[in-house]
Amino acid sequence: MNLQPNSSARFAQTTLTVACLVILVLYGLMIDLKGISTDEGIRLAIINGGQTFTQGMPVISPTWAMVLKAGNPYAYQPLYYLMQNTLMRAAQTHDVIFFRLVNLFFLWVALQGLLSLSKTWRLLPRLFLLGIFAFNAYLFMHVLQIREYIVGVAFYIWSTWLVLRLIARPLERSWSDVAWFVAYGILLTLGFFVQSWVVFPAFGQFLFLVARRADQRPRFYVHLALSYAIVLSAVWLYLPSHQQRVDVGRWGGSGTELWPQLSMGFHLVLSGHLPGEYRFTDFLFWFWLAVIAGGGLLLLGKKFRAATGTKYTEFKSQFLLMFLCSVISLAFQIGYFVKMDSNLPVWPRYFVIHYFFLTWLAAATFNYLYEFRASSSGSRWLRRSLTAGIAVIAAVALTSGVFQTISYYKNPLLDTGLSRESNWFTTTSELARIIEPNDLLVTYDFICRTNLTFTRPIPNRVILLPEIETTDLKSVPRVVYLESISVLSQRGDLVARMSAVGFKTMREFRIHAADGNSLVTDWRFLAFTR
Repeated sequence: MNLQPNSSARFAQTTLTVACLVILVLYGLMIDLKGISTDEGIRLAIINGGQTFTQGMPVISPTWAMVLKAGNPYAYQPLYYLMQNTLMRAAQTHDVIFFRLVNLFFLWVALQGLLSLSKTWRLLPRLFLLGIFAFNAYLFMHVLQIREYIVGVAFYIWSTWLVLRLIARPLERSWSDVAWFVAYGILLTLGFFVQSWVVFPAFGQFLFLVARRADQRPRFYVHLALSYAIVLSAVWLYLPSHQQRVDVGRWGGSGTELWPQLSMGFHLVLSGHLPGEYRFTDFLFWFWLAVIAGGGLLLLGKKFRAATGTKYTEFKSQFLLMFLCSVISLAFQIGYFVKMDSNLPVWPRYFVIHYFFLTWLAAATFNYLYEFRASSSGSRWLRRSLTAGIAVIAAVALTSGVFQTISYYKNPLLDTGLSRESNWFTTTSELARIIEPNDLLVTYDFICRTNLTFTRPIPNRVILLPEIETTDLKSVPRVVYLESISVLSQRGDLVARMSAVGFKTMREFRIHAADGNSLVTDWRFLAFTR
């Protein structure tokens, strides 16, 4: 009698496993479509303990202490860099694909979290959830860069799963109850040391936890206090010595209007692209907003509540939690923008904080429309309307997934500051043509040094421009300097400095773009000889 249900469950599990593997393979195929971005250069420098990337592993292995020192001036939390540093030393490699494979692992962790959260759903809605989550150019960008954002997304997913377990758990004074709340405290702590922004959804989770627990409240609050005691004990001593973490948001530029930033951010989250880039993605933005709003209306529908029974309660609880986490996060972003006069909190890339919550709201709406149709005994017109609505949403999601994948494959340079005509692949190829074995390479800052030496490690010595007067140059026949157009106005001072240390002749090398004909406008090499 149980053969058919068991067979269906095995088929569903196999299908979901295959879907996850297809997603990972697709990401893997696009893992190195572009060079590293400037911000990746900062992160790679921290991972390598502030050292130059060289051919082979460095003589001095970059220790955790070096990683922490290199990252201390920046508003980045250390855990992601310590993890990548540890794996890099264990594998003895600086390969860009290796670093990005770590992010693919956390994408797999995120997908498993989605499957755990949707365990009570039917197969088609679970596939829908995986599809609209994974096939989005905005997520492609965040996963396929050496940045910590996908780890943060995985944290949002699993912490949400844990919050829903805590709210439903009967408390019986057992050690297992304590263990669950300790686990939540540990997860919050790990999330904080990966990314400061986890504080905002965590505050939304706190409000949900204290408001939604209907029974055993005193006992529940005591257990919850244990979770937050773990977090505070771990971060209280850390914050005073890491003021950049406290002041995050103060150092962004000012003068940007709020509404265009919000529009760009949410367009990227919901459509994968900036507003006005494609008509289809502009349509997607409004379409997914309408779907999410439709989910809110479902909460008010008596027919839906009666037809779906206990699943209505599940839907309502999940919908409120996701909505609350996103709204609280947005409130903090706007608050920082207004109070600090800083546009940093509303930079488009940071709207990834909303990505999981909004994706889930759209998928949950699809799921409960699906359940409503399956459970409804209403009129034929109602059932046909629900069938048509489900079909339209599924068709748009499928079309979007194909479009997102193709558009990212054709242009993987979203939010990187690169272009096909100007990227570190091109720049380092030109450097290899210009540089000679005994040359000294000089860069304006450590970010340029990291981007150059990571993309194409060279045997030459590489120093920063501020070190030029204190470096022994007696055996150096020529100095090659990478000049950014952003400091072109400082060339006169540069020539004077190089002349003062004995290099009085300068030759400029323009960098050819990938097509071999046009010239790169962003960068050029200057060769100084005696």
